[in-house]
Amino acid sequence: MRTGSDGVKGYNAGAMLLHWAIALAILFQLAGGFVMMRLDVLPDGSRFAFFQWHKTVGLMVLTLTLARIAWRLLNPPPAHAPMGALEAAAAHLVHGLLYAVMLLVPLSGWLVVSASPTAIPTLLFLSEHLPWPNLPIPAGWRGEGGEALAATLHTWLAYSTLTLLVLHVAGALKHSLLDRQPSLSRILPVGHLPRQSTALLAIPLAAGLAALFLGGGLAVGQSAGAAPSVQSAAVANAPAPAALGGWAIDKAASSFIYEATFSGKPMTGTIGSWNADIAFDPAHLDQASARIDIDAASITVGDPFVRSSAPGPDGLDVTSHPNVTVALDRFAKTETGYVAEGTVTIKGKSAPISVPFTFEPGADGTAHVVGSAKIDRLAFDLGAKNDPAAQWLGRDILVRFDLKAARAPAPAA
Repeated sequence: MRTGSDGVKGYNAGAMLLHWAIALAILFQLAGGFVMMRLDVLPDGSRFAFFQWHKTVGLMVLTLTLARIAWRLLNPPPAHAPMGALEAAAAHLVHGLLYAVMLLVPLSGWLVVSASPTAIPTLLFLSEHLPWPNLPIPAGWRGEGGEALAATLHTWLAYSTLTLLVLHVAGALKHSLLDRQPSLSRILPVGHLPRQSTALLAIPLAAGLAALFLGGGLAVGQSAGAAPSVQSAAVANAPAPAALGGWAIDKAASSFIYEATFSGKPMTGTIGSWNADIAFDPAHLDQASARIDIDAASITVGDPFVRSSAPGPDGLDVTSHPNVTVALDRFAKTETGYVAEGTVTIKGKSAPISVPFTFEPGADGTAHVVGSAKIDRLAFDLGAKNDPAAQWLGRDILVRFDLKAARAPAPAA
């Protein structure tokens, strides 16, 4: 049994801080990874946030590892107690592989997100002010195949990390308990070992490298999310408020909003640019009609995770299909008000729509109309590729409107 410990020193404070911060983060990630393999154990409303925290902590592991490498370059590990050549070689190999997986596991996770067709953004600490960019991978790698390959790599690297951690801890315990060497004491902030001195240049180097990585990533993420929106000229150039079809809509006093669910929680948004051509008289429902043209690019999304993908090909595809159109041509009286039937066209696909509403005429020739309509997003391929099973984004979208209108002046003879 070897007990020699003369000349053995403990790690300095910076090395210990980085070591234990990374260790705790890795344990959190490993536990989280196993939970993510059994999502049914999590409440619906917490699953998406759990994924985002997993990505955030993974990037923190990568950042701290870069800082740890910089620190180690200027603060080489202090000498350990004597051990056999084979044992020393095994210890060095495990340490080297641990550093490799501390870099490769978060990088492979980043690759999974970047290759995923869902295009759901990574927001550090769930803050929309901290967007993180995807890796600039070739277009051929993006999609379900690339994502699956990256996910397999990520999983096996995670299992490798767990194996290396077991070997690392087992070696430390063996040295401490069987060999009676101050192995654990070297990395613990307790005990009587003299501490390695700190190279002061390591502090700005490690902090600067971490700040450069995080700051650069966030700067790229901010610039990627600042793309200008596309607006339909047909809707944008139309007069507002327009005296069309018998009623002039007061847009300043009117609103279109919608409601959906995302990750089990309510999600809301607004429809900003639209025009309505309405002809409606309760006494002549057979002659009633309405057409609403909506600028697809003006549809805002309240949830920051959905916001970035909403205008894209799997969302509203505003570049190829800039307008959303609702055409109503069948009106009827109901017990609670009225109902209008017609079609809604989104992304070039049309489907029937039913719009129950109330109509309250005013004594001064005005009217107040409140109603709603439910839309099945999958009927228009909205999120059909990213979430066809409605695991995250609810299938139904409820559109609500509150309109104030006045009788349009009769056309001049």
